[in-house]
Amino acid sequence: MKTVLLVDDNRDVLEVTAFMLEDAGYEVVAASSSEQALQVASVRPDIGVIVTDLNLKQGMTGIEMGMAMHEEGLICPMIVMSGDCEPPEKGLRSWMTYLPKPFDRKTLLAAITEYA
Repeated sequence: MKTVLLVDDNRDVLEVTAFMLEDAGYEVVAASSSEQALQVASVRPDIGVIVTDLNLKQGMTGIEMGMAMHEEGLICPMIVMSGDCEPPEKGLRSWMTYLPKPFDRKTLLAAITEYA
């Protein structure tokens, strides 16, 4: 079973997305900030994919957080979610993919299956 680190500062989005992933058989480790996610990533080498919001209210953006984790040795794919219509013009790395919000369960699971 693949472990997903899910990061979103919106509690409703975090809960609904975690439910979709758990229902599909993933183990979900949830974090509501980039700081919390970095702490989790430092003690969970079993994380297989990161699913994060792009625009986190405090601290780093989702992309900055992913790059910091990558530099600390967590080498895994990352899905960057955002309510913005278009992916960011810069910042996405080859191991990151963009997922526009809102999305349904099928789209989320397809992104994880394809990129992770």
